[in-house]
Amino acid sequence: MVRVLVPPDAVARDRITVSDPAQVHHLLHVLRIRPGDPLECFDGAGRRYAGRVLQRRRQAVIVSIESQDTAPASRARLILVQALIKPEPFAWVVQKATELGVERVAPLVTARTTARPVADRLERQVERWRRISRAAARQCGRQDVPLIEPPRPFGQLVPAVAQHARLIMPTLAVPAVPLREGLEGCRGAEAVAALIGPEGDFTPEEAALAQRHGARAVSLGRLTLRSETAAVATLAVLRYAIDT
Repeated sequence: MVRVLVPPDAVARDRITVSDPAQVHHLLHVLRIRPGDPLECFDGAGRRYAGRVLQRRRQAVIVSIESQDTAPASRARLILVQALIKPEPFAWVVQKATELGVERVAPLVTARTTARPVADRLERQVERWRRISRAAARQCGRQDVPLIEPPRPFGQLVPAVAQHARLIMPTLAVPAVPLREGLEGCRGAEAVAALIGPEGDFTPEEAALAQRHGARAVSLGRLTLRSETAAVATLAVLRYAIDT
């Protein structure tokens, strides 16, 4: 099934107008859709529309809505607070976090961050992450799209997230409990955030600050994982724990 992300205002009564130039080009000239072909649209906020192509135009595709539904709410919202790492691994983390159902990706600047954001490139970089997330949402069947935030410093971001989410922090910087034990404190939480450090881990001072804001330091086992591996491993376990 072909899936297309549309803004909520593209939906009018029983029709959807797909007008984004890149998507129209892809539908008309790559997929070569025809009137009557099935097409699924989602608005990035949880609504899904199943329908069929009604009209092909040079600058738009009109879809007739046959059915619609809203994505069921998760037991708890899942957040990724990910330290900045090299651009390609970070983009990969954004893609996989989207597939694993995170609500937000909050990039984090730490003391050991080497891939620091450059002011005149930051807007383009964040937009690239958002494009990757939208594509991943379309591919994996999500009806919503995660919020991808601009990077923020550790001392600013972690206390802000801790106000409304339980923090799980894989780290070797301070004594930690096994991940399965750390998960026990997440039961009944409305939101759970995975706090993932950079290559080289958090500093002991950063880990201690996170703990003062309620973060649970956990171990992912005896092997040392790369930052992007730790992120996906932690999110996968949290996703399972939340949904079962």
